[in-house]
Amino acid sequence: MRLSILDQSPLTTGMTAVEALNNTVDLAQRAESLGYHRYWVSEHHNDHAFAHAAPEILLCRLAAATSKIRVGSGGVLLSHYSPYKVAEQFNLLEALFPGRIDLGIGRAGGGEGQSTAALRPGGTGGSAHWDKVDQLLAWTGQGRPAERPFPDVHARPLVPSEPDYWILGTSPDSAKYAASRGLPYAFGGFIDARMMVPCFTAYHQHFQPSRHLDAPRTNLTWFALAAETEERARELSRSAEIWFVRTFLRGGVSAFPTEDEARAEKLEPMEESLLAMRSQAGAVGTAEQVVASLRQLQEKLMIDEIALVTLTAEHADRVRSYALIAGAVQ
Repeated sequence: MRLSILDQSPLTTGMTAVEALNNTVDLAQRAESLGYHRYWVSEHHNDHAFAHAAPEILLCRLAAATSKIRVGSGGVLLSHYSPYKVAEQFNLLEALFPGRIDLGIGRAGGGEGQSTAALRPGGTGGSAHWDKVDQLLAWTGQGRPAERPFPDVHARPLVPSEPDYWILGTSPDSAKYAASRGLPYAFGGFIDARMMVPCFTAYHQHFQPSRHLDAPRTNLTWFALAAETEERARELSRSAEIWFVRTFLRGGVSAFPTEDEARAEKLEPMEESLLAMRSQAGAVGTAEQVVASLRQLQEKLMIDEIALVTLTAEHADRVRSYALIAGAVQ
């Protein structure tokens, strides 16, 4: 089973952004030594819980700090940006670190309404999302000039290889687009797992071979947390659960609570019920329990890769979780 990591540089109460980013670099290096295949970083704006907003910059630091593991965006939110500029950025990354760069493309806002408006002060402007993805692909060294708005313009530097492109999403629309272009598809199950089966089904049914892929390639991004005992894993997961309640059920803003804060938080019965339902879209327990759950998902959905999202109050617990899971897979 091929495992990867999606890291969001989580901020715990009292933690600085510098500390969170240093944790990300440390985790990438440890992930490489543990045998993880890819290390992706996300894009969030004006967020109290996650420390980075520019994956293309962070990737350069991560690639320089490692030597073999693939590094990539999970993902670049293309609706905010010029496809030409993103092509230039990732061509440059590919030139600096050939054969190690992934360009995951998403279309979420990456933040609340005001931060989205701040990213696009002139309005939404420009092409629809999938048109922008087509333009991005056409700007690369392998793209066809006829598909570009300016056929005589190239996204430099010109490089002999390309990043690995991934379409990220949680809807059949994104799955069908990835399939129609013959691109790999990553489903964000840790965000919302309700459409997981329909999306993977649509992707396999509609896949068309391309210069990128001869056959479908899929990735499931899934919450996973392991500890020496199931009870301890449940305790560690409480920080992420309380943050979810504060942010999405109560409409507040906060960093991830410490273990003591999470333990002291009082929840309403309805909040506890919703958390119980949400816990089904994740794997929490001993490493053996987590890996058994991941293998069941892999077999059921014909998934090629699983990218793990692990959120704990303490960095050391996150590192330990990834190490335990890697050890249980080998």
